[in-house]
Order: sequence, then structure tokens, then C-alpha cells
Amino acid sequence: MSAELPWWQAAKAQSLARRAAAAAANATAKPGDAFLIVTEGEVTEPVYFELLRSDLQLPAVRIRVEPGKASDPRHVIESAATEVKVHARLAKKGLLSHTEPLRFEQVWAVVDTDVAVRQGFWNEVESLAAARKVKLAHSTPCFEFWLLLHIQGQTTRSDLVNGDAAKSAVKHALGRDYSTDENVARAVMPTFIAKWPEAVVHAERVRAYHRDANTPPPANPSTEICALVRALNDSAPVHLRKL
Repeated sequence: MSAELPWWQAAKAQSLARRAAAAAANATAKPGDAFLIVTEGEVTEPVYFELLRSDLQLPAVRIRVEPGKASDPRHVIESAATEVKVHARLAKKGLLSHTEPLRFEQVWAVVDTDVAVRQGFWNEVESLAAARKVKLAHSTPCFEFWLLLHIQGQTTRSDLVNGDAAKSAVKHALGRDYSTDENVARAVMPTFIAKWPEAVVHAERVRAYHRDANTPPPANPSTEICALVRALNDSAPVHLRKL
């Protein structure tokens, strides 16, 4: 029979166990969850999430980054829902490779609110996502606000009135060329990936700011990318997590 731990070690062990239980209860994903991520952008977002996947050492088959069929959040959601159905049919017929997950536990659409809000169909986007059981990782006005939080810290600046303004702000903050060109995106994206844990914290503080201010959603500027990134972090092995 093993000897009992000294009281201080037992107390520490109990504290760590309680902390681990609380973290598990609040986790947005389980270790090893399979993700399907469908992005609106065809360059910047896929490059970002491929690098993030590598940083967290998540198996490639666990996350699929696929550009949506058109630059419209509704099409991105439908693309994700269709992919889930196709994957399920292949699984049922036993046609998946042995490295493929049998199902996706997490299905996300990475979209911008800019056009949908201006054209008045954002409520339709949210309703469609709920109906298709697709989680929205949306940014207002666009994905570049999420990137800005990596290098500028918490900000609720009021001049990010549209996507062009947000892209210009990222370029200025970087102090170098920034665009959605693939070569440029691949050159600058490691700068952001190195600071993604800080960006999550900044994004959550921005969300809290808008919540306290009763800002009508989707608040400008704001982003829900932090929820997806937290889920990816939670799905990684414990020793590789950074949050």
C-alpha cells in the first residue's frame, strides 16, 4: 500500500485536480476533436489556420480548411453543411481512408460581416448557420480585425468602417506590405501566428467591452475568431496547449 502524500502535497494535488476539472468543463472542444473549417477568403484565412494547425501540432486530417464557393457567408455555411453530408455518406459506405475521422465534431464557417450587414441580410446568415448546425467565427468588419489584434493589442477603434479600412490598418501596423496575395500572405502570416494567444485575450476583452456598452451585434469592430481558436487549442494534447 502506497504511503499517503504529505498534507501540503495533497492540498496542491487537489487544487490542480479542481483546476483541471474546471478547465475541462469550460472547454469548447475535446482533445482530438475533428474539425471542418470552411473559410470565405481563399488565401489569408486558409494560410492562417494551416499555420495555426501546425503550431498546435494538430493532425492535418483533423482540420479541413476549404474556401467557400462564393464570397457570401450564406454560401460558406451551405458549403460546410454539404461537406458534412458528403463525409457522412462516405463514412457510411466505408470509403474513408483509415486516417480520416468518421465524423466532424466541430464544423465552423469563418466569415466577414461587412457586406451582410450593409446589405441587411446578417440575421439570415445567423439563422442559416443555426439551421445547418454550423458555428460562426465571424469578424466585423472582416478577418483583418482579428489579425490586427495580434499586433496592435486590444482596440475598439472607430475608423474600421469596412474591409478596406481594416486591411489598411493591418498594413500600417505591420509596417510592411499586406494584401490577400498568396505570396504576401505566406510571408507575413508567421508574424501573426507567433502572437495568437495574445490575440485571443484581446478579442475577448473587446467582446466584453461591447457587452458592457450594450453595443448592438455584430459590434464594429469585433471578432468571434477567438472562439474557434480556443476550440482548436482545447483539442490539442494538454502539453501543447497555449491557453
